[in-house]
Amino acid sequence: MAKFVHADVVEQILLRSEVKDLIRFKSVCKSWHSLITSPRFVNRHLKHSYNKDRNDSKIGHRRITFADDDHRPRNLVGSSNGLVCVESAYLHFSVVNPLTGEVTQLRRSPYICLWLFWGFGYDESTDDYKVIVKGENRTCVRVMSLKSNVWRVIEDVKYEFISKTGILSHGALHWIVRDQNCKKLIISFDLSKEEFKEIPQPADAGYECTYSSRLGIVKECLCIFRRSNCCLLDNLWIMKSYNVKGSWERLPHIHNMQHDIVHHLKGNVSWPSSTLEHHWGCECGWKNTAAPIFVQSLVSPHVNGRPASAINLLRNSRVGSVDAPPL
Repeated sequence: MAKFVHADVVEQILLRSEVKDLIRFKSVCKSWHSLITSPRFVNRHLKHSYNKDRNDSKIGHRRITFADDDHRPRNLVGSSNGLVCVESAYLHFSVVNPLTGEVTQLRRSPYICLWLFWGFGYDESTDDYKVIVKGENRTCVRVMSLKSNVWRVIEDVKYEFISKTGILSHGALHWIVRDQNCKKLIISFDLSKEEFKEIPQPADAGYECTYSSRLGIVKECLCIFRRSNCCLLDNLWIMKSYNVKGSWERLPHIHNMQHDIVHHLKGNVSWPSSTLEHHWGCECGWKNTAAPIFVQSLVSPHVNGRPASAINLLRNSRVGSVDAPPL
């Protein structure tokens, strides 16, 4: 094919291919392997995946969750650019790309308490990924970047965190907290500046932030809601323009919301071997409002270069998809 088709045309075709196909296409020839593994192609494919999902009228969002049928002690910390951060085995953090099977183990958190507030996201200013943790009854916040693999204390906060997992939006993580005056707030943590600040809430008599309130993403906007049942949310507000107080809009109960494509993870995430399984499904758009947004990508968790042993990991890991919907 490469003999008869211009290289630019080949690249455009490959950019529109699924990750599972691109993994196979790397074996076609050396030039395809070089192209598909190049940072330029990985970034262009990621951008295409984002735009494809955004413009697909058949789905609401693509999200990532853990299948909870094996009752193992693990938590989903967050997802960004196709990478998923997982906490398992008591404060051991891993970052995995569930489509390629690559996984990297992070240095263990220095916290010894078992209840943490956390988040995970991409720092565009340094082209790096960061994990944020705060222990219960502690004021200090620690951050680790994948490039450094070192935990740093960055700031003392006086807030009592109400929501556990930071919601990623506009380069920042967001939680519901209570301040020293018992006022409930929405705060953000800018991943580039490493600063906390308060996010303005709706100025409406019908709005109330409570202990049962949760943050999420709806229509690509930060939202706050209370869950009333599995497929309906109560008192749902979305911020149509980020960090603009007057842009909050209340949405009514809607029964015909678009269905989300939900990627369910199942199994262990460990190093040097992974038994992670990957399943797809379609679920009610309201049901996973607080679940992290997921995008299909070739992005590697090995930001400092893939170790040689990872080659065997990719051969041995049982990462795959079953019954993928025709999207």
